[in-house]
Amino acid sequence: MKIRIVLWGILLCLACEAVQGQRLTPRQRYNRKYFKNVVTAYTDYLERKTAQYWQPDSTGHVYQPDVEINPIYYRLFAPVTVYRGTVWRAMNGCLTDSIRAIAEPAQNERWLPLRTGLTEKDSAIIEGMDKVLLYTYLYHPEMVVQTEDEVRSQRTFHEYAVPERPRNQRVADLVGRRGWNDPGVHQNLVIRKPNFWTRSASVSLQFTQNYISSNWYKGGESNNSMLSGLDVSLNYNDQQRIQFDNRLEWKLGFITSRSDTVHKYKTNSDLLRLTSKLGLRAFSSWYYTIQTEFSTQIMSNYEANSHKEVSSFMAPGYLKVDLGMDFKKNLNNLTFSAVVSPLSYKLTYVGNDEVDETKFGVEEGKRSKNDIGSNLQINSKWTIIPAVVWESRLSYFTTYKRAEAEWENTFNFQLNRYLSTKLFVHARFDDGVDKDDDDDTYFQLSELLSFGLSYNF
Repeated sequence: MKIRIVLWGILLCLACEAVQGQRLTPRQRYNRKYFKNVVTAYTDYLERKTAQYWQPDSTGHVYQPDVEINPIYYRLFAPVTVYRGTVWRAMNGCLTDSIRAIAEPAQNERWLPLRTGLTEKDSAIIEGMDKVLLYTYLYHPEMVVQTEDEVRSQRTFHEYAVPERPRNQRVADLVGRRGWNDPGVHQNLVIRKPNFWTRSASVSLQFTQNYISSNWYKGGESNNSMLSGLDVSLNYNDQQRIQFDNRLEWKLGFITSRSDTVHKYKTNSDLLRLTSKLGLRAFSSWYYTIQTEFSTQIMSNYEANSHKEVSSFMAPGYLKVDLGMDFKKNLNNLTFSAVVSPLSYKLTYVGNDEVDETKFGVEEGKRSKNDIGSNLQINSKWTIIPAVVWESRLSYFTTYKRAEAEWENTFNFQLNRYLSTKLFVHARFDDGVDKDDDDDTYFQLSELLSFGLSYNF
């Protein structure tokens, strides 16, 4: 059934074409055939020239000559336009053939250089198109839609858009000591080099206060504490291969206690740490990485009711160099970095004779200790919700004889742009030091909850 419908449709189209052909006058049928021959001859000519230029040779190589495209070739296929040059050449007898000869079917080949033996020249192509356009002007004026002046009045048409010869000059040559020296160049043009550096900073000043009366039934003592913090980052990322991350951390806190009659205040948090990491992309999210980390404290800390120093600046001081791979991942609300270092070097230095060096794993009577092993460091920052951010740092260093691990967690509860509450939990494990008499374990813990001012840059 479908085949019958298709056959009937074809027969109906043929019948309509025959009826339409019978209604045309002899002159109209000739004109239709005439224009069809023009388009067919011209497209055949372009196909032959394309084959001549782009056919592969015996070796399979395709020769691609530097063929300049002349926009005037499109006159045959653009909306019919009255060109001043065509009219001028016709009025001054520059067209070799008469109009009657152009209209004769036997003379069609005279319009364009279609014969194989002729050489392609722009003048021959232009003359052939002028003859076709002239015939259209005389016998089919209803097809003319615009003039050359109307075309040139359009904003998209500029005679100076395509120069006769392209400029072979570098942009750097156009710039002098006092700016642009080319009057043809826009004077307000500014070229900026991409900036691959990003920076950020945050500062905070937190307070805690606890008051207990002297007759409180459970006992205890009043205390006040303050915690200040500074976190500065300066990172480089060329979005291709190189990443260079730098971070400076500073935490300094003080606490007062009535039970300590010797010192009005002591430090309860003290850290100065500088980390630099240089990475070269290996594949995907992995980077060949070298990382250096230096850390110490700023103030001296003492035992309760005593002038004996427990720690001070560069007592201890740590320098660690890691060589390995870094896996980095940045998501919408999570930033993750894991540095795996099969080769790691750690220097522990105690530069104060008043400090007991054995508490930091250094042999008695010595000032430093060198350790070689491996290290794993994981840094992450998770924005749980816009007002709650969890920042974590896990470091595990081992010499295969002893292990040292630290896990720092900071929970930042941002109340508004300037007020926040912070919970800092620092867990530590080190089996390279002697155990305390009061606490028989290598595990250590520090926790601090504070409220106060904070600001992010």
